[in-house]
Amino acid sequence: AKKPFVASHSNARSVYGHTRNMSDEMIRALAEHGGVIGMNFFAGFTSARAEADGMCYLDDILAHMKHVVKVGGIECLGLGSDFDGIPTKVEWNDAAGMDYLRSGMGKAGFSASECDKICKENVLRLYRECL
Repeated sequence: AKKPFVASHSNARSVYGHTRNMSDEMIRALAEHGGVIGMNFFAGFTSARAEADGMCYLDDILAHMKHVVKVGGIECLGLGSDFDGIPTKVEWNDAAGMDYLRSGMGKAGFSASECDKICKENVLRLYRECL
């Protein structure tokens, strides 16, 4: 790609080995080119427990987030919830419960400015660069 791109509905394969999730090599390549990974809340992409329960859990999403940041940096992480397309439950229900996710991010050690980057700024930057 000549411009940054977004892996809009992906998680970290090192955290949960689903083929849809991105390998560390893929995360690094995406980050090196200014791209963004959108965390997906589909239970089947987050953990074996989530897949078995049909429920996306906050702690699983946070594990994926921390790993992506460790591998690719804070600028390559965004949200790609897929609320309009996933057939599984999410611990915080829907978009109206995103404060639950943001609060969890803070408790997991993400600063307010890092939360802003993940929740909006990184994707907005990518769109400005590409559109």
